[in-house]
Amino acid sequence: MELTMPEALNISVTGFIVVFIVLILLALVILVLSKLIGLFTPKGKDSKKKAEKAEKAADTAVMKADAPAPVPAANTAAPARAAIPFGSVELYKTGEKTAAAVMAIISHETGIPLNRLDFKSIRLKDDLELYKTDDKTAAAIMAITSHQTKIPLDRLVFKSIKLIEK
Repeated sequence: MELTMPEALNISVTGFIVVFIVLILLALVILVLSKLIGLFTPKGKDSKKKAEKAEKAADTAVMKADAPAPVPAANTAAPARAAIPFGSVELYKTGEKTAAAVMAIISHETGIPLNRLDFKSIRLKDDLELYKTDDKTAAAIMAITSHQTKIPLDRLVFKSIKLIEK
């Protein structure tokens, strides 16, 4: 049995309409489920308190870190991963204060508490030139750039950071 052109068009249009109705219903079901799940997840005071605690801990870490870390020789190989205990950070050509600022900024920008982040190393590149800015500001700019672009810091290269005054 062969279909005439109007019959074939009628079947095609009916099929498209059915598919779109099912897609709309599926979108509504997902929307309702997400609202229901949102009602049962803690968003209120507890998560705000945790965020405030993490921010205070980050501020405390920045204020306490005064002594610069020793700078390894340029040709020294990086230590083996197994030699670094969990929770410690290897610092290369950067001070503890700058490292604490980078960690605090990343924690704040991502919303992940510091105790849930595990930093392996923080490295200041040799060829980074700073003009009219300090290490802390440069670290903040680098961390924010990494977060906003979703590119890890170890894959970004900063040649210079300049403060331009008008």
